[in-house]
Amino acid sequence: MGYLGSLLLRELERMGLGRPAVPRRLRCRYEPEQCAAVRILLGGYRLCKFPDGVALVREDRPCPEPVEVRLEPPEAPRIYIDLGLWDIHTDSEKNELVEQVVASIAAVRRQLWDGNLYLSRAPPEFLERFSKAARGMRHAVRFQVGPPPSASLVLDPEGPCVADEEVLRSASDIVLGGIVDKERIYKGATARLAASIGVPDRRRCRIELRGSTVGVPDRINKIVEIVLSVRFAGASLEDAIISAQAKRDKVYRLMREFQKAGKCVDPALADELARWLKADRKAVELAAAKAHVRIGCESI
Repeated sequence: MGYLGSLLLRELERMGLGRPAVPRRLRCRYEPEQCAAVRILLGGYRLCKFPDGVALVREDRPCPEPVEVRLEPPEAPRIYIDLGLWDIHTDSEKNELVEQVVASIAAVRRQLWDGNLYLSRAPPEFLERFSKAARGMRHAVRFQVGPPPSASLVLDPEGPCVADEEVLRSASDIVLGGIVDKERIYKGATARLAASIGVPDRRRCRIELRGSTVGVPDRINKIVEIVLSVRFAGASLEDAIISAQAKRDKVYRLMREFQKAGKCVDPALADELARWLKADRKAVELAAAKAHVRIGCESI
């Protein structure tokens, strides 16, 4: 269950009430408690007591008995998406970046809410595209004209240090580069952002999966999901990464492991890797083909 949902449920249980019902029209992607908590904080909804239980109700609808609850979201972590390098992107990369930022709102709501997500140094063009992409969405994302704090932890796949679980759980301010390498590779781009913020290299860290960044998702929303899973869901970093992986990420990591094993990959090793990454047979076959290896030295 999401962190805010747990807070809400404990408060309701303290009041002798049960789990809240959530309107179907909200299309809740999480547990009812988490959805209810986020909607209450966003405004427009409240909790009401009915003869058969508690329900989340729009503020303009009848409410026989309002239920007042105290919800105090943690201020930290504050997750910043720094858009200071927006102009280096191509048009299609800009569209992809906006899409990932919108998806990051959904990702942060799995545990916290919009108030923990900051968009810094967002230029007018981004704001215009973001407004169109988020049209009709009620959100409370914070916009910041200047850069993130210089004491932040910057997550950079090329960073010189490794961000382990302790690092992710202790950082109050976490910066993700608003960078999409869709058509071109922007090597060193996150380091440029960190330097412009004033973050030293020792605070510019990469996330690894068993000693390598291969297979670690690079989408901004997936990184948000990984950080919050480690911080609030009690997940290990490895489990959080594997849970957030897309099929592409699994295939890339399988390719790396297969290439290390040689031209002929032991079927037992392939099965072990598939179990580890929770990859299906199609992903294994695709990885083997792309890596130009054979499983058991036979055609796949």
